[in-house]
Amino acid sequence: MTDRQALFDYRLGEAEETLSDAKAMLANGVSGRAVVNRAYYAMFYAVIALLIAMKSDHKTSKHSGIISIFDREIVHSGLLGREFSRMLHRAFDARQESDY
Repeated sequence: MTDRQALFDYRLGEAEETLSDAKAMLANGVSGRAVVNRAYYAMFYAVIALLIAMKSDHKTSKHSGIISIFDREIVHSGLLGREFSRMLHRAFDARQESDY
């Protein structure tokens, strides 16, 4: 297994686990703030996994930087629709508002 494949597997695993956490928290009546945080991070980790799979050579771990790369390389290129960008931006904004 290559380092890239291992990193992809790790990030996708994080996304799946974090989404599972968000679903469980929502089902158990945990605060909306916590659910929003976990849902956003599931999306964030999935985007990183996607960028790794596409062999994007991103050099940032900043959330805004990753989102910008996603928009440029995935959405603007037509690989995914703009609705995915809107969902990611809304989740980012909601997490920012609830966490800070």
